[in-house]
Amino acid sequence: MTKIRVVNFIVLLVFASLTIFQLQIINAQTKKPFVLKTGSIGEKIYQKKQANPRMSQAALAAYGNSLIKANGLEFHTENCAIAEANNQPISGSSEKLTTFNFKVEDVSGRKIPFQILTKEWGAPCGCYFEFPMLSINEKEWTVLAGKTPIKLKPTDDIDFQEVRLLDRTKKKVVRRWFKPLDDAPAGISADGTKLYVSIVYDIDPGVLLEISETGTFRLVSKNAPYIIKTHEEIRNFDDGSGFDGLRQFKSKTSSYFVNYIYACT
Repeated sequence: MTKIRVVNFIVLLVFASLTIFQLQIINAQTKKPFVLKTGSIGEKIYQKKQANPRMSQAALAAYGNSLIKANGLEFHTENCAIAEANNQPISGSSEKLTTFNFKVEDVSGRKIPFQILTKEWGAPCGCYFEFPMLSINEKEWTVLAGKTPIKLKPTDDIDFQEVRLLDRTKKKVVRRWFKPLDDAPAGISADGTKLYVSIVYDIDPGVLLEISETGTFRLVSKNAPYIIKTHEEIRNFDDGSGFDGLRQFKSKTSSYFVNYIYACT
């Protein structure tokens, strides 16, 4: 057997071992819920920036990506199905940590138990629950439960903020992304495959989240030259129950219509 074949065999063996180990962890914990914890990544990057004013945006992005790898990035849902399933009031709060138990199917069809502990789960028009994500698309979500990544099937009971790339007629959806916050997208790539959004409200950590067409994401410098930021607001509509915005991002060679929808505020 050649050296290349030996190396390839070892790589496959290690990958298979890690996969089996993760499945063993999940199987061993199918009765005990996985506790979901988020890490306030945006705030930590901002604090790092304040403590190190000369730190470059690229270095801040690298620091943030290391935090995401270890903790996942918090994506929030305003759906109240989790609160209702636990007989808790919609848009509620408590002086003590409140436990929310729920189950979500993984990609193999198993019901995986999860648990969220929080003092506040209220939002202006619903609820607020955070999930530590490693990737997210229409077909599967990868949530980080402790140190275990688990691939889940999307469910209507837990919906995340969606952004759509439209064709030139503004009627056909070309691509969908999911973003962590309910705010307007900040930019798009020149080829229209990547979306750029903020990861924290009201403060500027110096980075943007780059979301690929497959749902993987990473932090990049907010001033990266390849981000198309110039835009025109085509539609900005709020009917009191939901927001429907449409931005046209433009460069000298590209033009994209991006539809972003989120709950009322």
